[in-house]
Amino acid sequence: MKICFSMSARFCRYLLSAVLMLCFSILYGLPAQAAQYDLANLFANAGFESGLSGWSYTGAGVNPNTYLTNAEWSGQTWSASSPFYSDAQLATYYPGKPWGLDPNIIHIDQTGVPGDPTKTITASVGAHFIGSRQDGYDGHYRRDAGEPAQPDGGYFDTNFQLTSNPITGSFQSGDILTLTMWGVRGRLRQDWGTPNASTAGSASKLTARLTGGTFQTASFEFTNWAADGIWGMQTFTWQLQSNASSIRIVITGQNQNHDRFVAVDLGVAPVSTEPMTWGAIKHLYHDSNR
Repeated sequence: MKICFSMSARFCRYLLSAVLMLCFSILYGLPAQAAQYDLANLFANAGFESGLSGWSYTGAGVNPNTYLTNAEWSGQTWSASSPFYSDAQLATYYPGKPWGLDPNIIHIDQTGVPGDPTKTITASVGAHFIGSRQDGYDGHYRRDAGEPAQPDGGYFDTNFQLTSNPITGSFQSGDILTLTMWGVRGRLRQDWGTPNASTAGSASKLTARLTGGTFQTASFEFTNWAADGIWGMQTFTWQLQSNASSIRIVITGQNQNHDRFVAVDLGVAPVSTEPMTWGAIKHLYHDSNR
């Protein structure tokens, strides 16, 4: 009780009430308060800072007609997708990595303002990001005059899907899980009058999904796009409706038409400083010494 003499009676009553509530919860099995987790804090390589360690490419199993193959993704080459051109031709037409970790993506500004520079896409947070671009007219390849047209069935979208390793823990029903995603999309060619974000039915998409537990809504689509070529940020929130021993993050990027790109980065949600925090601490200190 010596502690209570140095505190106000009000603060002492509050402390005693909190202790009693904890005791009742333990004795009578009252439900504990739901925990909240930022998945980027639980998964060591959420932001791809260690490359693709801890992530598996799973898109080819979703839809083999529109997703990259595992060999294409891991090799980050054109060869497996192009029965129509040689590697040497593709390297000439479209040099650089078209997808994977830190792909070579150059956004062409669609504003029509003379002198607007192109933008080479770099990571929004940290040093690395993932993404893909969809080049060309037929499939992801440009067909110049005099070149043979690709036959029916020769269309390949450079879409991707990555799944994280299991994030283990004693997750309980009612727990809140959050994930902050940065997304960017846009055009690769300057002879388009409509920005990618405004093209109904053809704009690139990003989705985030959790597996391993039961959720009221398991999948969310990224909607907080900034201007084409500029990263936007959005935080998704899931509430568990079942207990789970592990959770997986599934990230899907879809280029729904040619000459577009989509990229994603993940990280810890920024925390803003609450106003008057220090003032509240001083107020509590003065209160307890009255």
